[in-house]
This record gives sequence, structure tokens and C-alpha cells, in this order.
Amino acid sequence: MTQGKKYTTTLLLSFFLGLLGVHRFYTGYIGLGILQLVTFGCFGIFSAIDFIKICFNDFKSADGKELIGYNKTLGFTLFYLWIAIIILKLI
Repeated sequence: MTQGKKYTTTLLLSFFLGLLGVHRFYTGYIGLGILQLVTFGCFGIFSAIDFIKICFNDFKSADGKELIGYNKTLGFTLFYLWIAIIILKLI
């Protein structure tokens, strides 16, 4: 019996290293991880989509299991922090 992948780990990997696709490697999507690594998250678009899906617990590991230990507060906090960073970069 195998354990699933942890929500907090996946969320933090996506937040800090999403452009490199590290969260994809962690959750078992090796092919997509390599694609994101060489294209910098497909120019940021796919890494942003992945991050949003992880924040709202709509992301599953490669074996189809949900991430373990969903933390709604952490997901929403990092999502709003990410939005604030984007807005500050645009100013």
C-alpha cells in the first residue's frame, strides 16, 4: 500500500519552483515535468494553471489519487499572495 503525495509539499513546490515543473516531477508526471522544465512552465501559462488548480484542490497525482492533507487556508493564502506579487510586478 503506497502513500499519496502531500498537498502542502506540492503547493510549495509549485509556488517556488513551478516554472521548472518540479511539482510535476513530485506528483509523478515525469513527461509533463520535463516539458515544463525546458519551456519554463510553457512560458508561465501551464505553471500558473497548475498552481491555481493546486490551491483549490483540483489537482491529482499521476496515479489518480487526490493530494493528502488539503489545507484550504494555506491554499487561499498562497493564492492571494501570488496575485499580490503579480499585481506588484505589473506596477
